[in-house]
Amino acid sequence: MSNINAVLRAFLVLFFLSLLLTFALVARAATPAGINAEALLKQSDTYRNGWPSFVTHVKITNYESGKSDEEKLYEVSQKGTDKTYVEFMSPRDKGRHLLMLGDDMWVYLPDTSRPVRITPLERLSGDASNGDVARTNYAEDYTPVYVRTEKVGAEQCHVLELTAKRKGATYQKILYWVRVEDARPVRAEFYLTSGKHIKSATFDEYSPFGGKMLLHRLTLYDEIRHNSHSVLDYSNSAPRTLPDKLFYQGRADRF
Repeated sequence: MSNINAVLRAFLVLFFLSLLLTFALVARAATPAGINAEALLKQSDTYRNGWPSFVTHVKITNYESGKSDEEKLYEVSQKGTDKTYVEFMSPRDKGRHLLMLGDDMWVYLPDTSRPVRITPLERLSGDASNGDVARTNYAEDYTPVYVRTEKVGAEQCHVLELTAKRKGATYQKILYWVRVEDARPVRAEFYLTSGKHIKSATFDEYSPFGGKMLLHRLTLYDEIRHNSHSVLDYSNSAPRTLPDKLFYQGRADRF
């Protein structure tokens, strides 16, 4: 009887090993030859970060139940992948600034003597978080894995799963659709550490800025409050030499 059990166990082990090998071969065959997830992600980043050092203007229009609720204006200055300075341009927000250095982020308020430490996930305006505006280099913050190819509307897209590799990343996981033709971002789904789907995005319009095709309009949808969304319009994007003192982590009035 023991010999029969031993033979049966050996058979089951071989069976499961062959099953795992089959699944691995099928998964490998399902991935198109030549797909490099990291290269795709880096290429997709160029549609949001046109130059190593640049300035862009962002208008955020928030909607509740389909009606415009408020509008906010920002000037975003970015240098490299780890320095971002955001000046609040709306009259009611004058004197406010946001600074990102690596994984650290602060907001400067006119009536406080010290900057206030904040996180990328905290709300900036409407459904737009601090990180949605200040952290736009996904290749720096996430490790990509190729998932599949599928259509989004008329666009054939590669689907990437991005997992946070930096503590400063805004989200724990992102499902990211980029166009097969040129890796241009099409849509995204954002997830928390708990696995909760918190937000979605559509990359709606692109326009030429300074000889480059860059993102012009992005819409963020709240997956918790389904009657809420925010539209981010980017304009006047241009390369600019930015002084290091702009990113000095001191009082904003020292700039």
